[in-house]
Amino acid sequence: MANKFELSGGGIQIVYILGGNPTFPSLTFTEGATKKTFTPAQITTDTTGLGTLVSVALVRTVDTGGTRFGFFLPDVRLTRGQSAAVTTVGVFETFSGPDSVPRHPTTWQSVHLHGVAEEVIVPL
Repeated sequence: MANKFELSGGGIQIVYILGGNPTFPSLTFTEGATKKTFTPAQITTDTTGLGTLVSVALVRTVDTGGTRFGFFLPDVRLTRGQSAAVTTVGVFETFSGPDSVPRHPTTWQSVHLHGVAEEVIVPL
């Protein structure tokens, strides 16, 4: 099963590695000069009818809202040393908080993602 995904599109780059040490960064999100890393505890995964949705909070404030990003994780079956091209979709959600003035409705923006899935050895 693939455990490393390198995806890009719409000006963003994502590297997501599953199954490593829980204290190590598992997801790196880069957009322009902004680079954010997330440990497994900061990543939400939800199994849906469409597949596994992986999401992270890019900007979060209790009072003024924030931005989340998520993408559907392709189910790719490989053996170690193999790689495969993948295509999926990502979604940005921007939302207001209770103290946002003016208050804006939640918006979503989709982005087409493509890249490579691999089976790699990860540090424990």
